[in-house]
Amino acid sequence: MAHDNETLVERIRGGFSVSENMQLLYESNLPLIKKFIKPYAAYEPMEDLVQESYFGLWEAVQHYETSANVRFMAYAEYWIRQSVQRYLEKCGSMVRIPSHTRAKMSRIRRATSQLRQEQDGEPTAADIAALLGVSVEEVQEIQGYMQSVISLDTPIAEDNSLTLTDTLQADLSVENDTVDKYTLNTLEANYGASWSVTQPTERTA
Repeated sequence: MAHDNETLVERIRGGFSVSENMQLLYESNLPLIKKFIKPYAAYEPMEDLVQESYFGLWEAVQHYETSANVRFMAYAEYWIRQSVQRYLEKCGSMVRIPSHTRAKMSRIRRATSQLRQEQDGEPTAADIAALLGVSVEEVQEIQGYMQSVISLDTPIAEDNSLTLTDTLQADLSVENDTVDKYTLNTLEANYGASWSVTQPTERTA
């Protein structure tokens, strides 16, 4: 590494070759970043989470106090995980579905919609398979995935205020809180009072 993390952060904050230095900071620490976000790979593909972590790293650069006695990446872990958590909440896909399966689901939805317009009644799996040029078994398999996704939005409370997706998101929130507490405790144990100087807070204008 040509420069340590703290030097790169100072250069970025100073406006010196921002894009180049951000890329260097990101690529130099990619193995550690992947370690930070590994627990979330059960919810979305790792490559998507890795891309999203860049924004968390950028947030960490903006908030980090370079004069504090805390290593930058120890501080950045909080922001990287927060960025990934927001991404997962935005996606709303707590149950992981492979990308190729999602593509097939999209094709079947479009085919179903087209057939509904062309004929009376609901199209059968055989109708959809004929239109798409695939087997009936494949259509039925993907329809099973689609039904599982739909069932996640089915109310499980009598007043329709709670769905299964809500409970899954709550489980993820508990997991995130646990990791957050572990991270903060580790920072305090390793860096003592100096951590309180740079603990993430929102800046005001």
